[in-house]
Amino acid sequence: MNNEKIQIKGSGNKGNPTKRDKHTIRFLKWIRQHPGLWYQICTPGNEHMNFEMMKMLIQRLAKEQFYEIIFVLLMVHRDADFLDSVFKTMLLEMILAGWKGEIKRKEQIIQDITDLLT
Repeated sequence: MNNEKIQIKGSGNKGNPTKRDKHTIRFLKWIRQHPGLWYQICTPGNEHMNFEMMKMLIQRLAKEQFYEIIFVLLMVHRDADFLDSVFKTMLLEMILAGWKGEIKRKEQIIQDITDLLT
């Protein structure tokens, strides 16, 4: 087995964590504070997942600026029946916006998704 030490970028200076390190620490603390929500996010086919739970999770993750986790949430539950129409509508909306030369900000995309979950 190779005994080389692996240097993780940004972790060498313990007294001065990077912006990404701070974001990761904040995220891990959020998971510690909200283990039930984290379970919902990571468990495909969970019996408690429905459009209302999905909407609430997306809104809470957006409030915390955990945008990557919104993508993870959507991918973990991509086979849920209630998301089928959301994905199809979002695809159509994004194609239409692109065709018109519009660029949607992440906040608008999140709002569009949560609107479709009502």
